Amino acid sequence: TFQTSIGFQRQLGNTMSFEADYVYSKGTDEKDVVENINLSYNPATGTNNPSSNRALRPYPDWGVVSMNTHLARSGYHALQTGFQKRFANRWQGSATYTFSGLWNADTPPFSGLEPVPFYTVPDLGGEWGLSSDDQRHRAVFSGIWEVGRGFQVSGLHFFAGGLRLASSWGADLRQTGAANSQRLRPDGSIIPRNSLIAPAQNRTDVRVQQRIRLGGRFSIDGIAGVFNLFNNQEARGFDDTVESIAGIANPDYLTPNDFGAPRTMRLAVNWSF
Repeated sequence: TFQTSIGFQRQLGNTMSFEADYVYSKGTDEKDVVENINLSYNPATGTNNPSSNRALRPYPDWGVVSMNTHLARSGYHALQTGFQKRFANRWQGSATYTFSGLWNADTPPFSGLEPVPFYTVPDLGGEWGLSSDDQRHRAVFSGIWEVGRGFQVSGLHFFAGGLRLASSWGADLRQTGAANSQRLRPDGSIIPRNSLIAPAQNRTDVRVQQRIRLGGRFSIDGIAGVFNLFNNQEARGFDDTVESIAGIANPDYLTPNDFGAPRTMRLAVNWSF
C-alpha cells in the first residue's frame, strides 16, 4: 500500500482551529479469492466455457477449485476536514467531515494456475469500480455547554452516507460452477458492480449532567443520557440483494433490514471523593 497526504491547519483566534487534508491510498497485490480456476475461456467471446464440459477443464478430473491470490488492487481519495473549539467561555465544540471515494478491482479470472491472457467480460473478474466499502459522506458534530451551577449539557450528531452493496441475478447463467458470475441476467444485461447504496445513517445523542458539591473533595453527579434522541431507526441494509429466485422475481429484494437501535435512555449517579 502506498499512502500520501497533504493538508493545512489554521488557528482561528485563541481557542479555535480548522484543518483540511487530502488523503490518497493506492493498494496493489491485495489478497483476493478466485472462486473457480478450473475453467477454460473462449477468446472470441471473452466468456468461460461451461464447467459442465469436463473435457475443456484445465483439470478434467477435478470439479470447482478455488484459489487465494494477491492480484487485487484499490484506490482511495478523501478530503478530510475538521473544526475544533477548545473549552473556553463555558463551551467547547468540534465538527469533522469526510468526502471520499474508494475504488477497487478484484483478481482477473484464472484458467488453471495462470491468468486468462485476453479480455473477458467484466462480471468474470478484474473490473475496476466503486468498492462495496465505499462511503461518500461522513460527518460528526459534538459539543459541551457548561450552563452554570454545576449543570452541563452535551450532545453528538452523526451522519454517514450509505455503504455500497453488491447485487446479483440469483443464478449461475455463465455456468462457472461458482457464485462469482451471477451478475448476468437472462436478457444478456449485466448488473453493475456494487450498484446498490444502503440507506444513510443519522443519529443524535444528548446528555445532561448536574454536579452537587458536598464539601471538600466530595461531590455527586446525576447523569441522564438519551441515545438516538429522535428515534431514527433507518435501515442499514437490505434483506436480500438477489433479484430473482429460480428465475422468479424475489419478493424480498431490497426490503430494508438491520435497523439501528431505537431511542434509549440511561440514568447514572457518580460519586467523586
